[in-house]
Amino acid sequence: MSNLAMEREKQTEQTSSVPKQAPRAQTTKVTRFEKLLYGMFIAFLLYACITLIGNKADLYKVNADFSKLQRGIEEQKKINDDLKAEVEQLSRYDRIAKKAKEMGLEVNEDNVKGLNQ
Repeated sequence: MSNLAMEREKQTEQTSSVPKQAPRAQTTKVTRFEKLLYGMFIAFLLYACITLIGNKADLYKVNADFSKLQRGIEEQKKINDDLKAEVEQLSRYDRIAKKAKEMGLEVNEDNVKGLNQ
């Protein structure tokens, strides 16, 4: 082999022994418009989350108020029932006749009219 061929082989060996760098993948740059879109999307997500949490809190408050009102209604119904029972007890005929006698009223059988309820 000639000297020139030997030099050529050495050069190829030297270049082949050095690892070649892999070609870099081209990175795409994010444009300002895309950054703006991403920012707006994130802002929308944050707004939606905050709104959802706020609505849940309002709903919880309304449900608590509703339960409180229902308990109040039930208590008032019990009071009303107790008062109705007391009215029925106080409006019995024998009690009214006793009170009338204590106040000096007399029962005149000719003047008494019965009412059907």
